[in-house]
Amino acid sequence: MDGIRRRVDALLTRLADEPQFPTQGKTIFVDLAARRVCGEGYTPRPVVETFLEGRGANFFYLWNLMDDDGAAEDRWSPEIPLIFGQGLLTGIVPSAARGNATSISPETGVLMDSNIGDYFPSFCKLQGVDRLVIFGQAERWTLLVMDEGRIRFEDAGPYVGLDNLDMREAVGRDFGGKWAKDLAMLNVTVAGENRVLSAAIMGGPKACYARGGTGARMGNLRLKGVLLLGHQAAKLRTATGQPVKDYNRVIAKQLLGTGVVKHALKTRGTPFLYKPSRLLGAMGTKNNQETTWTDALDAENFDAWRPGMAGCFRCPVNCRPLNDLGEDGEGGRYDEGDGPEYVTLGKFGPNIGVTGPKEVVRLNNICNDLGLDTASSGSALAWALELWQRGVIDGDATGGLDLRWGDAKLFEKLLWMTTRREGFGDALAESARAVDSGHYPEGALPYRMAVKGLFQSDPHDARILKAFALGLAVATRGMDHLRNRATLEINARINDDPEFKKALYRGHAVAGEPNVYATKEAAVRVCEDTYAVGDSVGMCRFTTHLFNSPSLPGMDKFSQQIENVTGLTLSPDDLFQCGLNVTGLERMVNHRLGVRRSDDTLPVRWFDEAIEWGPYTGERIDRDEFDQMLARFYELTGLNHEGQPAARFRASLAQVAAGFCVEVRLPESVAPGLPADDRTVLVTEPVADLKGLIKALEKMMPGIGAHLDDGALGFAVNDEMVLHGQADAAVSDGDRVELMASFAGG
Repeated sequence: MDGIRRRVDALLTRLADEPQFPTQGKTIFVDLAARRVCGEGYTPRPVVETFLEGRGANFFYLWNLMDDDGAAEDRWSPEIPLIFGQGLLTGIVPSAARGNATSISPETGVLMDSNIGDYFPSFCKLQGVDRLVIFGQAERWTLLVMDEGRIRFEDAGPYVGLDNLDMREAVGRDFGGKWAKDLAMLNVTVAGENRVLSAAIMGGPKACYARGGTGARMGNLRLKGVLLLGHQAAKLRTATGQPVKDYNRVIAKQLLGTGVVKHALKTRGTPFLYKPSRLLGAMGTKNNQETTWTDALDAENFDAWRPGMAGCFRCPVNCRPLNDLGEDGEGGRYDEGDGPEYVTLGKFGPNIGVTGPKEVVRLNNICNDLGLDTASSGSALAWALELWQRGVIDGDATGGLDLRWGDAKLFEKLLWMTTRREGFGDALAESARAVDSGHYPEGALPYRMAVKGLFQSDPHDARILKAFALGLAVATRGMDHLRNRATLEINARINDDPEFKKALYRGHAVAGEPNVYATKEAAVRVCEDTYAVGDSVGMCRFTTHLFNSPSLPGMDKFSQQIENVTGLTLSPDDLFQCGLNVTGLERMVNHRLGVRRSDDTLPVRWFDEAIEWGPYTGERIDRDEFDQMLARFYELTGLNHEGQPAARFRASLAQVAAGFCVEVRLPESVAPGLPADDRTVLVTEPVADLKGLIKALEKMMPGIGAHLDDGALGFAVNDEMVLHGQADAAVSDGDRVELMASFAGG
């Protein structure tokens, strides 16, 4: 544990001692192994102005707390921090109730970042805490309890072995109070205790940090839960006071007046997306072997069992459908609950061959209790079902179970087996890593619908929708639509108005046809920037500009809200740059973890197999066209040939993230065969002169000192030559140093 403690101590010296703006909360560092709070501070203002808060600043902390050689880090190491960060506006403005959980994913080995709403992020922010950074494996199962920003450690032994519903009941009884009023909690279930790779961190009856194995990461630390007692909304200070409330009314009115909110989200929630996807022939069915499914799962067919709608803290939309099967149910706790959302409907409906709404509702409720990410869990089931169908696995692998599409009762059994890692459930618990862990043969990989080791999040089949496909390939956390999906690509009214569409995408002319490759990189770029900012201010994706509607709040509204609440002046253009910065730093984290251009790709099926139904029959992803589209995306984003920020962009991000950066350009003689951008090294260890720089380079690149000691190389600092032997020549933060061959003669 010495490594992470040393890095935390170093980072604490760089944090501010006081809030940098009125509503800023502190970051608290918790060492579970030592059972102590080991420091706190405030995110420096330059970091906030570069990466915002929430998701953006979380990566500032992760970048600084990763092992120096991130790619070599054991994915189960307790030195890997788990970071819970709230958005810049979380808990303060309408529909901004969200926060992010960030780490390195035990499921994928790349960055882990997941977003949640409900009540925990807002209550945490209103207690004056913007972020919890947690590391170390507790000696025994632990419950962190936070009251008015103060943390204490409680024994979680009585809650071990409990799933979500029972734990919420037990904690509510033991601590008093009322959920969503003065209690909020994050917790893992038995799945998290057993390090199931599709385990989520639950934040309510349904809300969860889902993607990337968050529950496995938290369970590995023996952290059963984080409980918040009360919140201090009355004490919140804003930069401008009363005008915040006035402008909140403007935002709430805009949200409630938008068609997609008024006629879909507020009445039926996200399942409204199922029908248009089905009719287009873009609904992933039977592990994407097919692309449409039954109309029995259209959203209106759930109306009879939807008693009402619920929502997150201070959100006027209330887009979360409740369910109650009543007399149509089987009796017991799983006849009622929260959901399903569109992802769960798709993953536990067409993706595994289930046709009945009641069966989908019940499977949804079981997953909520067992604490499973429905995207990865549904995909793991679908993968197994196709492998059985094709004879890639048999009864020896499944323990004699006969895997059949649409067998809802079997799927219930398999979900329980997964969380307990019993029998074939152990293979399903390995999620997309089931080949790596030896449960499936190599022949299973062509049927795995995953990118960067993460199963696809949404049910869309993107062979028609080229912008969707590009977005899934380049998403930094893996195959996930919530990072950059250009949803309006399937909006006919927008596609029929080229000038309106051009204005949506910041002056980029984007082709109206969804199956055209050219120009789609611009749509993905603008969406990725917008959604990164949305996550970093705490706004819900479904009430963010470009995600389902052009009429929802975007950068202009974010800019005004940020100034009203914090006093920070960030123009819409500044915010677009912040969005680019966030994804740029994420790519730098991933590069340290070994991610390269070859990982920005798609499942083999989408390249090799054409769809066979609907108005776009015959569509697939053309490899050459995709590669050209990816190259254009890299160029537009400012990335090099391997998909990380190019040298100047990389240096500007590192300068803020590390607090010091010198850009060193090496000659080809030192790094033969590498492109020029790859020969740029960033020295982020503070040094004062060339002598110190050489020592830092030697640590980063052992053996380079031999090239420097023989006098064959000279230096130029900011294009000014330095005479040989002047090792004491000053070097400062932001300098550019070039190593070049020395010249001799008379």
